[in-house]
Amino acid sequence: MELYNNIAKTLSKKGISLIVGDIYEYQEMWKEFYGGSVSDFHFYNAVVNGQEVQMERLTMNMPKKICEDVSKLLWTEKTRIELSSQNATKRLWEVLDSKENSFTVNFPIFLEKALAIGTGALIEYKNSDGKTIIDYITGDLIIPYKYTNSYINGLITISRFVDDTKKKTVYYTHITYHEYEHGIYRKYNELYKSTNELQLGKEEEFNTMFPDVEQLEEIETSVPRFQVFKPNLANNLYLESPMGISILANSIDRFKSIDMKYDSFYREFKLGKKRILVDPTAMKETMKTEVDGTVRLVQYFDSNDEAFIGINGMEGQPVKEVDLSIRAQEHIDSINADLNWLSSNIGLGNNFYKFDNAGLRTATEVMSENADAFRTKVHYDIIVNDVIEDLVKVICEMEGISTKKITIIPDDSIIEDKNTEQIRALQEVGQGLISKKTYLMQAKGMSEQEAEAELENIQAEKMSNQEAFGFNTAISEE
Repeated sequence: MELYNNIAKTLSKKGISLIVGDIYEYQEMWKEFYGGSVSDFHFYNAVVNGQEVQMERLTMNMPKKICEDVSKLLWTEKTRIELSSQNATKRLWEVLDSKENSFTVNFPIFLEKALAIGTGALIEYKNSDGKTIIDYITGDLIIPYKYTNSYINGLITISRFVDDTKKKTVYYTHITYHEYEHGIYRKYNELYKSTNELQLGKEEEFNTMFPDVEQLEEIETSVPRFQVFKPNLANNLYLESPMGISILANSIDRFKSIDMKYDSFYREFKLGKKRILVDPTAMKETMKTEVDGTVRLVQYFDSNDEAFIGINGMEGQPVKEVDLSIRAQEHIDSINADLNWLSSNIGLGNNFYKFDNAGLRTATEVMSENADAFRTKVHYDIIVNDVIEDLVKVICEMEGISTKKITIIPDDSIIEDKNTEQIRALQEVGQGLISKKTYLMQAKGMSEQEAEAELENIQAEKMSNQEAFGFNTAISEE
């Protein structure tokens, strides 16, 4: 947080007002929960046998699981992006799925991280080899400085690197301004140097470190070369900030409750396992001489077996077994109650998760259109599609790809009512309410070109069958 405030203070001297506030402190907390290890919660001190010891609380890591599952609702490998021609579509995907960009792999990961941290940005630029590159940037490396309502049209991105080859470690901070106004995208680079990790330091000549990178670029364009993604949630933690909030933000107490009960469940088995009480002398090692004169060590009980406990006063008494009952079902029911509350609060509805003796399970059945999770997906689709559409426009402009239309076809395979929709669509085709081409596009997920090609194939096959059976031969006059 100190670094962000220092950056804001330094840039304010240049007349640049950055929006910092408390949002970056919240981001640090969300990142800890997303990572599954929160320093002041998962590690704590407890008194054991009169001594204070550090304990580690186990975690189900539900924040990570939540972000994964919501990301999968928003985007899958079956989601398709198509342009107005097959050639244009092919060229687009050559850029998207190039080795440098790996869009099919990286975009879902980008969404997951942005959902966890609250904000993410895509930045497009040409590298030194002339290739179009997409940078996937998380919200902790973004500070907005121009915005209207929640639309951010001016932001800085931060990257840091360290030089520890000298006596003193030097921290370099590369700041890039991205701004879009009146049809002009402006990109400006600055470099700062400091010996204090939490300070921005002194501004350096940018091109001494980056001789092949233009310090200033101004491009006339209809779309900015950056896109900001935020969860479709109001920022109720810092109302003045244009930054988004994590989908985890309002469920922190529930994450804690789940982990406390999960840890208790583990300890229930650990502390309640069967124990066998014996006299300590029975656990001691004894030297025994064999008939051949060899001497060997004999243990009546395995000292490494934690089931055996030596108790004074057991002389002459039989071995005593202690078998405590374990409150397994109580823990399971309590964890499931929290999971239902959590998934409902996130927007996935009740019973999306289930905890049992086999562990955590996710609802694998396809959802119906009235399911909470499906409504959450629809809630986000507009935002995700806007980001993708602007990204595609930028790539087409940078690569000189001509297209009249951008089509984003979502993966509807998770929707339970798809078969019902197809039956209804077939009925509408029969009643003349929609065309066959529209049916193929809606029910089968085909593009317009694919639907037209399929109808031509059907017509050609029909004509071929007519000729084969002689239905198309001319009738001779008698």
